[in-house]
Amino acid sequence: MKSFLIVLCLFILGACVDNKNLYSDENLQEYVNSFSNRKEIKVNITSPQDGQVYAVYYQYPYEEGSLVKQPALMGKTPINTSLQVPKDVEELYILGNGKMYESSVKDILINATSRSSASQSIDENVLAAINSSYFPEATNNVRGENLFKCTDLVIAETGSTGNFNEADVWMTFIGDGGSRQGGLYGKIWFYTYNSDKQNSLEKEDCSFFGLVDGQIQAIPYSDIEKKNHYIFYTKEELSSGGISSYKKYKLGTFEKGVSIGFVYYGNSKIQFTTPHLNEKVNNFTLKYLDGKGSFKIENQYIANGFIRHIQEGTFEGNILGMENRSITEAKYDGDYNDMLCLLESNPLAINPSEPIDPPVIDEYKTTTGLYVFEDNYPTQGDFDFNDAVIEYKIIDYYKTSNKAKQVIAKLLAKGALYENEFGFKVGNSYSPFLKGLKGYENVRPEQQYTDLEQSASYTLYGDIKPYLYNGTNYIFDTNYNTGVYPYVLEIPISDPEDANWKFLWCSEGNSIDACYYFLQSANGGPRTSDWYKTPKNATKTFQR
Repeated sequence: MKSFLIVLCLFILGACVDNKNLYSDENLQEYVNSFSNRKEIKVNITSPQDGQVYAVYYQYPYEEGSLVKQPALMGKTPINTSLQVPKDVEELYILGNGKMYESSVKDILINATSRSSASQSIDENVLAAINSSYFPEATNNVRGENLFKCTDLVIAETGSTGNFNEADVWMTFIGDGGSRQGGLYGKIWFYTYNSDKQNSLEKEDCSFFGLVDGQIQAIPYSDIEKKNHYIFYTKEELSSGGISSYKKYKLGTFEKGVSIGFVYYGNSKIQFTTPHLNEKVNNFTLKYLDGKGSFKIENQYIANGFIRHIQEGTFEGNILGMENRSITEAKYDGDYNDMLCLLESNPLAINPSEPIDPPVIDEYKTTTGLYVFEDNYPTQGDFDFNDAVIEYKIIDYYKTSNKAKQVIAKLLAKGALYENEFGFKVGNSYSPFLKGLKGYENVRPEQQYTDLEQSASYTLYGDIKPYLYNGTNYIFDTNYNTGVYPYVLEIPISDPEDANWKFLWCSEGNSIDACYYFLQSANGGPRTSDWYKTPKNATKTFQR
C-alpha cells in the first residue's frame, strides 16, 4: 500500500510538471492571451485633406444631443494605429468629416471622401479646416477666459480692410458638427447695434432681423420669443440627413461703427453671442469633459456662440459656431458647433470684436481598467486577487516620437501581508507609482468602502508594463501558476450597456473561482469573455 501511495504521488507530481511545461515558451503567450479581456483592432483613416479630426468611441457618444462620452482614440488624419478594445464592446462609433460612422468591432478602414457633394460653392479645404481646427466635434472647444469674450462682427476699417464706407455681409448654413441628433435642433436670427455699446448692451439697443417671406427683414424681438421668422432651422436644413444645398442669405449692407451679433434658440433658452445680453453666471465651476481640469466662473457674462476669422488658401471670412445649451446645464458639452454658419463680407477682412484661442486637439488613445493582483508569486497563494486592486488610466500620445504616455493610478483596495509596490516597467527600469501597499482595506465583508486617497500620475516614455513588487519578486501578467491562474487580471472599469455596473472584487480569502465562473462557465463550458460581470456567489465579493 505504501509503495502504491509513493507511485501515485510521483504520478501526480509528473502530471503537474507536464502541465506547467504545456504553458512554457511557445504556448505561454497563447495561455496569457486566454485571460485577456481585450481584442486588438487596426485603425486606418485617411481623408482628402490631412489634419481632419476623427474620434473612435466604444459606446454611443451622445446623450440628449450633447457629446458627453470621451473617445478611446482622438486623432488627425492620416491615422494608422491599433486599439485594444474591451471584449464586451459590441459597436464602435466613429466621428469625423462631419459624419458619424457605426461599425462592429473589427479593423477600421476609412478613406473619407469630400464632406458633401451638395454644392461646390464652399471649398472643401475650408470645410475641412472648420471640422478640424475651428469647431471640431470635440468637447470644450472654447475654454477659460475666452468664454467671456465678445466675438461679434465689427464693421470697422483696419489695416487689412483698407478704406470703405459700407460692408456687405452674407451668411451660409454649413451644418451642425455632424452629430445629426434627432432632438438637437436650433434656430438662428441676428441683430445689430452701435459697437461702442458692446460692454453694456441691452436688448433695447439692438435691431433684430429674421427671414420674412424669403427676405431678410427687421422684426420685433417678440417674434424671436415666439420662435418665428428664423433665418435657419437645423431640422429643416438637415431634414434628409444631409445638406442638399448650402443655403445662403445676404444679411445686408452695414455702415462703419455697427456690430453684428447672433441670437440662437436650441434645447435651452434664447441666448446671444454678445455676453452682456445673457444672464450673468456666478459661483459656478465648469469641469472640462476631457478631464483636463476645471474653470471657476465668478460674476461673469458668458457668450453662447463664437465667431472665428478664417483664412484658408484664397478664402477669407468668418465661421460662426453656436452652443445648444447654456454653460450651467448638465448636458453642456461646449463644442460650439450645434449650428455652424459661414460669414462672408466685402471687404473680406471684417473681423470679430475679439479673437479667441483655437481649440487644442491632442492625438491620443485612452485605456482604462482595473489591475487586480495576487502577490504570492512564485508560491500559489489563495488567488482572491485583492492583494492590490488598482484603477488605471493610460493616455497614449501615440504619434509622439518618444511614445509619451500620461499614466494615472489609484489604489481601490489592498489585502496583503507583504509591503507591496505597484508601478510600471519601462524598458529595463521600474517606475514606482504606489508604495507601502500592506494591510487590509476594502477587502473584508465587515468593512465599508472608503476612498483610500492614494493615487499617482506620471508621464512615462516608451513601452510600459504594469508590475507589483512583493519585496522579493516583480509580478507581471506573464507570471502564471501551473496552467490555472495568472497572477494579474485586467478588468474593464465600466460596461458600455450598463452605466450602473462596476466590478466587485473578491472579499478576503475567497478565490476568484469561488466568486465568479472563472475556470469554467455556469454550464460547464469555457469561461465567457464577460465572466467578471456576473458573480457566481455575490456574498463572497466585496460590496461597494
